Amino acid sequence: MIPHADGALRMLSQRLMTQLLPDLKSLYSLSDGALIGLLINAIADETAEGIQRRLDDIGEMKIIFAAGEALLSSRDKQDINTELSSYRLADVNDHHDALTRILVSLHQKTEDNDNETLNRAIWAYLRRHAQRHKITAVP
Repeated sequence: MIPHADGALRMLSQRLMTQLLPDLKSLYSLSDGALIGLLINAIADETAEGIQRRLDDIGEMKIIFAAGEALLSSRDKQDINTELSSYRLADVNDHHDALTRILVSLHQKTEDNDNETLNRAIWAYLRRHAQRHKITAVP
């Protein structure tokens, strides 16, 4: 059987928060344990959806890059067109980070050049990005 890591982490968090924490006497230990439980849930969410969230970001950033192609350097274009080496989280993170750096640079250029349409598109993406990556961490 292939374990579902996100489900296993959620079960561990639920056990911690419902069966172990109530028995703790120290307020510090209780609050520390609750925080650990919430972090385990955040990790479960990231395990379940993290790669897809980043792939969604990458797809949206590439649409923005196509609209702002004239403001991109040849190095930026090369990085944008580089294919993922794998779908491992570390590799997706590296690609996502590289494209995010390009996006930040492009955003500065849109503000410097008063490109309001592209600037609004970037802000809209950033709002969607923040919503997509919001940490709920509730069991």
